[in-house]
Amino acid sequence: MKIAFEPEPGMFIDTMDKFQQLHKAISHSKFGLTLDIGHLECMNEMPLLPHLDKWSSVLWNIHLEDMRPGVHDHLLPGEGSIDFAKVFEGLNKIKYEGGLHWELSRHSHDAVETARKCRQFMQKQGY
Repeated sequence: MKIAFEPEPGMFIDTMDKFQQLHKAISHSKFGLTLDIGHLECMNEMPLLPHLDKWSSVLWNIHLEDMRPGVHDHLLPGEGSIDFAKVFEGLNKIKYEGGLHWELSRHSHDAVETARKCRQFMQKQGY
């Protein structure tokens, strides 16, 4: 079974540097990464491409949401400051084929419409 760890703002492992230390300490082929694009924005760890290049061999999931620097608030696409054209460009560059998931739990009360908006957004991005 693979384990894909996700660095999370406010938790002990909250940055990519701390994830790197954890990954090195565990050093196991089944231990990989869930990369949350919004968390990178929140923690001021953008640009994205260096992270994609560095971790592509153990990158098993991508979580998407829009976000603003310094604020851990999962937003609909277009409501934050993430440049999704660069996100999808980077994913294409590394030929990413793993899971790509919108993480919008605060919008669960309107799940069908939220899913529709995210799908339309992805289609407009050509992804």
